[in-house]
Amino acid sequence: MKARGTRGGILLSLTAADTLDTLAATLEPQRALLAGKVIVEVTDKIPFEVLARVVDAVREAGGEIADVRPPSSVMAARGETVILARTIRGGGRIDSSGSIVVLGDVNAGAELVANDDVIVTGVLRGMAHAGASGNEKALIYAERILAPQLRIAGELAQSGASMSETDHERNGPEVAQLRGGQIVVRPWGS
Repeated sequence: MKARGTRGGILLSLTAADTLDTLAATLEPQRALLAGKVIVEVTDKIPFEVLARVVDAVREAGGEIADVRPPSSVMAARGETVILARTIRGGGRIDSSGSIVVLGDVNAGAELVANDDVIVTGVLRGMAHAGASGNEKALIYAERILAPQLRIAGELAQSGASMSETDHERNGPEVAQLRGGQIVVRPWGS
């Protein structure tokens, strides 16, 4: 077990190598630090008795368990961004475990699917799905959004009657994001 100080408490990182014996040797010198807020990171599968012993030690020292979670590095892990410096033609499909950035247009019939954001520096005429892994904070940005279908996380928005580029008011770049469980398209910066 590793221990390190945090603002207002201590962070304990438990690994599969921790046993009741090694835990006792580590917790006793840290007893005074256990009197505050304690965050427990569980990096591997550990026996329940080990976690229960940590909880008991914190209570005995007069502290409280503020959170039990996976390691911060796991929580912050993100996929790689795919950057394409070309127009995506109809029938093309781009998938990314992170974001997608297209330096060009996305033609009708093309699909972009990203776990994070979809950013198009040109006109978006194809289908875009941002936050495909459930990320509700993902957004879709394009110079002009003329897509027949947008998806963000589990939500879907389809354009009404087919809109031509001449019918579309051009107010500059646009962004689509989730607000109140619905996909809202608005001018960038407003």
